[in-house]
Amino acid sequence: MSGRHVTTGKAADALGVSLTTLQRWAHQGLVTPALRTAGGHFRWDLDDLRGQLRAMDRTAQHDATKPEPQPVVAAIVTSQHGVLVGRRNDGKPPWTFIAGEIEPGESPADAGIREVKEEAGLQVEAGQEIGRRVHPATGRTMIYMAARPSHGTDIFVGDHDELAEVRWVTLAQADQLMQPHGMFGPVREYLTRMLH
Repeated sequence: MSGRHVTTGKAADALGVSLTTLQRWAHQGLVTPALRTAGGHFRWDLDDLRGQLRAMDRTAQHDATKPEPQPVVAAIVTSQHGVLVGRRNDGKPPWTFIAGEIEPGESPADAGIREVKEEAGLQVEAGQEIGRRVHPATGRTMIYMAARPSHGTDIFVGDHDELAEVRWVTLAQADQLMQPHGMFGPVREYLTRMLH
């Protein structure tokens, strides 16, 4: 083995970071070791590693200047017919709650009300925020908001570019349609209470 190749511990010390930080960067694919031993241990070329970190830093600086995408609000609309879902034309994901980007200056509640009217032709009143997360498939910040119809429950596809179908479904049907990613836990708990 070349004398230039050092252990993860020595590489971390040389960089002034913790061993676990360097291991995490490697497992995330942010940095690549010079080689891997037969026992699966990383070995590092310090000059190469410093070059990778400089490149990573430039990328991070570039990313920091990009505008942050607006959060997406998902309206969890419930009625005596079930919960409102839509089938997306792009299939990403195939079925979803009625959702859309919050426009600048708009509250999550206002965005949810607007999206449901535009996409399903339904007037709703916003309820409480159910929860937030970074969506595992899209990486977008999602805000889940409860809503109830305020003027009847008739629905239709209002945005044919985005949705192929809108419908009221039971919790069991929603569970089935929302595969493979499944439903966000707090949303499912909320629907369990609302659709008993």
